[in-house]
Amino acid sequence: MNIDETRLPERDAFQAPGEPGETCLPQSALHREGAPQSAALSPGDSLAGSYIVNEPLGESGKQADVYLAKKDGRSCVIKLYHQGWRPTDQLQSFLTGFRHPNVAHVIENGDHRGRHYEIYEYYAEGTLEQKKQYTPAFIQKVIVPSMNEGLHALHKNGIVHCDIKPSNIFLGENSEKAVIGDCGISGYLGPEGKFIDKIRGTPEYAPRTKTFFGSASMAPAYDYGSLGLVLIRLCTGYSFFGGMSINEIAATWERGIAIPNQISGRLRELVQGLLLEEEDARWGYKEVKRWCENEFIRPADRSLYKKKKADEKPIRPLIFGRFDEVTVSVSTLHQLTLAIHKHWSHVPNLLKRRELSEFLLQFDEDATFAKTAQELARLRDQDAATFQLLYMIEKVDRIHYRGRDFGSLDDFLALLESAAEPDPDVVAFVKSGMFTYYLRLRDADSAQIEALERVIQKDGLNNIAAIKTLCYSLKKKKELQIANQTISTSEDFVDAIAHKTTGEISDLLENGEVIAWLYSIGFQKEILKMSALQEGVS
Repeated sequence: MNIDETRLPERDAFQAPGEPGETCLPQSALHREGAPQSAALSPGDSLAGSYIVNEPLGESGKQADVYLAKKDGRSCVIKLYHQGWRPTDQLQSFLTGFRHPNVAHVIENGDHRGRHYEIYEYYAEGTLEQKKQYTPAFIQKVIVPSMNEGLHALHKNGIVHCDIKPSNIFLGENSEKAVIGDCGISGYLGPEGKFIDKIRGTPEYAPRTKTFFGSASMAPAYDYGSLGLVLIRLCTGYSFFGGMSINEIAATWERGIAIPNQISGRLRELVQGLLLEEEDARWGYKEVKRWCENEFIRPADRSLYKKKKADEKPIRPLIFGRFDEVTVSVSTLHQLTLAIHKHWSHVPNLLKRRELSEFLLQFDEDATFAKTAQELARLRDQDAATFQLLYMIEKVDRIHYRGRDFGSLDDFLALLESAAEPDPDVVAFVKSGMFTYYLRLRDADSAQIEALERVIQKDGLNNIAAIKTLCYSLKKKKELQIANQTISTSEDFVDAIAHKTTGEISDLLENGEVIAWLYSIGFQKEILKMSALQEGVS
């Protein structure tokens, strides 16, 4: 067989016979058949100290068990991988820090009794698998734009999902958006914009791709091909390859995909564009976005063996720098952020290089990134310039500053309050204005941010209580825990303290979390009065 022949891989590259719909990792990542599994979670069990299991979500899968759980009264989903299954550390690090409205957020991850777990946001409306068919209008207005933006967010950070299918796509915000979930078997692109590995995903939703002795060349076009097959399922109510064996799927690809007659008009053109055999001709982010904007585009079918178009140039890597006699180069924006985390002090020199602007231009058509980088090079505060560059190219929840990872906003505030002596990096971060810059990136309330800026300018870090109170409001955290009771209203608070002693109430009113919560629900004047009374008693 010609090494460049395009085909589906042999059966064992997908999964064992008789399981055409199962998701698989490369063989090296699988646990041995029959290997003992640690006990599954049961209702009432806790994980990571604060997530309480409610019930299993569906049957146990080959990859993981999934549970509905709660923390502080808020629902979430636990994905507990079976032994031998584990996403890469690089992927886990990205997913826990990355936020995008069309990509499911991994709140945290870790290990539990020898099994890796992920905590996801809970989407009560479920997945696209739970409804047989969707209207063309809903597909055009909600599903396609959401999926296109979600895939683009992953791809520009160097990630191919590899398993796009209805059961991995959630509905959110009252069915006003679709959210891509379950990135556990995703892979990272190499310098050439692809990666070679055992083919991943579910054959029923896998597009045709090139294979090399059982391994496949995976690229963003793979996810868009899967999206085309998903749209057939959503439009018609059935999977195009549903019930077929691997050999039957391969034979159908050989004969050529015939789009079902139920799909017509513009949706038919979209599906045709997404299922073009030639990956370089297959529709991607730009074509789908133009389609969403009602632009007319005709799919251009091409031979699988035709050379790449001259105007499609691969990403030119950026030589980030040389450290300990090792040259570091990056090919994606996410790789650039990782290099910044590791080599923070080198970035001011990088900002002065023309090569950085040229690299950023490849990811940003209107040149906003490149122009901003040139402006940052002129800032006197080099740490502020580096921080703004970092969060311009990848807006994440975790705070990275001066090469340190301060964790989430909650983690940072805890450090800010508990430190016996002010941490120089924390002080610099707050006083430089980057703290409030970070809060604005997270779309915090502008009036609250302005109040915080006034406190910082007036008192620096001397008024920690005021800073914490304002930040508590910014987080919009309207729940409080008192003796294992969740408090969300003033009436709840009164009920919670009704049977407490004067001493216990006094202790509560000296608790920074309680004071901050009362401030956040509008009880500033009452807090001042109670504080005055306490001073009078003492």
